[in-house]
Amino acid sequence: MADFEVLYEGHATDLKLADRNMRMYRAILIFLLNVAILYGIFFIQILVFQYPNLLVSMAVYLILTVLILPAPILITPSNYRILPKAVDTDGKRLIPLRPNYRTKTNEKRRFVSVLHPRRGEFMRLYTSEPKKLQYAIQKATPRK
Repeated sequence: MADFEVLYEGHATDLKLADRNMRMYRAILIFLLNVAILYGIFFIQILVFQYPNLLVSMAVYLILTVLILPAPILITPSNYRILPKAVDTDGKRLIPLRPNYRTKTNEKRRFVSVLHPRRGEFMRLYTSEPKKLQYAIQKATPRK
């Protein structure tokens, strides 16, 4: 990548490894939630509409998964740079930071979550300075 103005640079391999179990629990719980929603849709379809077709349930579930439900796997780079309009995760890939994204800081576990307006948290950036990182992200995503 070309050298852009770097608002913040983080190296968080140790923090990321320390929080690995919590990330795995989150992924498992979201997976179980997805399975419960799929079964719920199927049983509502059977009990209310008397139409036992799994394909309709799967189509409704797919729409919910794409539009509303949180992603079970988060982007959690070990090394990253906050640029004026994106996050550079590995020197090859840029993740754009849009103005409608929000941030949420967890001081105890030392990370900043980047939140999508509909789907919730999609990226978690570990750092020893969460407030400074949150300020850099907010500077990169100015509100209109």
